[in-house]
Amino acid sequence: MHGIVETIPDLCKRCYSCIRECPAIAIRVQNGQAVVITERCISCGHCVTVCSQNAKATLSDVDRVVNEILPSGNVVALVAPSFPASFPDTYDKIPAALKKIGFEKVCEAAFGADMVSPMYLSEIENGGNKTIISSACPAVYNYVEMYYSQLIPNLATVVSPMVAMGRYIKDHFGEDKKVVFIGPCIAKKSEYKDEEVEGVIDAVLTFAELKDIFERNKITFSNLDDISFDPPQGLMGKSFPLAGGLIKTADISDDILEKKIIVVEGREKVEEIL
Repeated sequence: MHGIVETIPDLCKRCYSCIRECPAIAIRVQNGQAVVITERCISCGHCVTVCSQNAKATLSDVDRVVNEILPSGNVVALVAPSFPASFPDTYDKIPAALKKIGFEKVCEAAFGADMVSPMYLSEIENGGNKTIISSACPAVYNYVEMYYSQLIPNLATVVSPMVAMGRYIKDHFGEDKKVVFIGPCIAKKSEYKDEEVEGVIDAVLTFAELKDIFERNKITFSNLDDISFDPPQGLMGKSFPLAGGLIKTADISDDILEKKIIVVEGREKVEEIL
């Protein structure tokens, strides 16, 4: 694959729902089929969600993780705090399941959120009257950089919790450690390949891809012991995926009467506010 998302020609039935729904206008009709324009794609994965034919493929690290990274040993799993939504009632089972398939350590990306949150507070306090745009989603940053370049100076100059935690692991556990981030977001696959943070994260798996690996290895959660995540463990950073989670984690006042902070979520609202 040349991009993060591509069309599977044999499955595309020419319904063109992806073309209508793409926020970046990054899909065109070519030889009667919907083709993703890599140069315009922000890797949000929305077309994957709306495609009723399952005709969109995303760049996958599954085979590389299973066949190359895990067999090498010294691999740390970095789990996004939103995992209970995809793995309900398994909070204390996930670390055991990941170690069962070969991870040496299983850490919470929420600790990365705890680390970067004070930096957001500093940016707000020292930014004067400048509007600061921040999002936990790399697709939003991709969108701004591609289509709202005049707003690039307004983007918060703070790395994501994933990158912060990746750097922490390699600084404290050793540069030889391989770090695999596991989360819900396809756009994370574009973030870890960004040349500015190259080498911090070695691979990215979505929760759907992790479920596939668990099925391959016949992992049964009910047969696993309850164990805790390896330190350092997240605190308020666990609220990062929620709407307004950043301001909660950074302890930033969101008094609506002050009208200093606006929180939006969802594709339409993000487009509208930009």
